[in-house]
Amino acid sequence: MQAKIDKADCMFLISDETMYRFQQLIDELNLFTLILPFSEESYQRSVIIFDIWYLLSTEEIDRISNPENTMIYPIRKFFLDKIKTFQIRRYIQLALLENEKLAFICAIYIYLKQEQFIVQKLAENEEVAANFQALKGFSSKSLRPYYDSKYIEVENYPQQLALLQSTVLKELQVLVMEFETSLLNLYEQGIAEASEIYEAVFGLINDWGGRVT
Repeated sequence: MQAKIDKADCMFLISDETMYRFQQLIDELNLFTLILPFSEESYQRSVIIFDIWYLLSTEEIDRISNPENTMIYPIRKFFLDKIKTFQIRRYIQLALLENEKLAFICAIYIYLKQEQFIVQKLAENEEVAANFQALKGFSSKSLRPYYDSKYIEVENYPQQLALLQSTVLKELQVLVMEFETSLLNLYEQGIAEASEIYEAVFGLINDWGGRVT
């Protein structure tokens, strides 16, 4: 079953119309989601891809961060910040702002490359991999209820989850610092592959003019 994303889980403050448009893209581009299904079992993955899509397709001046979620989802914020600072070729960057479908496909491929990086690097450290896998146990649900005031009144502050996220974040920060070039190269590969696939299906990316590198 397709995941229905709650906009409250996103890293940006967004409108109902924007979320509805993203859900439409999932249906319209279902061929491209076969490699990465938007299912209820992978809810967090779907939200991450939405965040990447919104980041790529929206001007910085129009993006408003969700301050509460930067604390609830620190790992997602960390990688989004990396994507923000990644230098995309100018003609593709302009096209992403004009072309929601291209941004959607690129978001999927950026996510795939990011996961490839994480899996490869964690394979070299069993302890880090175990912590990351434990965090994956929450991938099918929102983390917001754990930080809700009603939940906290009963369970106290979710210290175990917060500690786990903090531990994994620190471990990933060390890995990214050491292998940042590899991660950025993978982002570039993801955008290149997504762009080629888009052009093979829909035609040239910036059909309004010549390319500017």
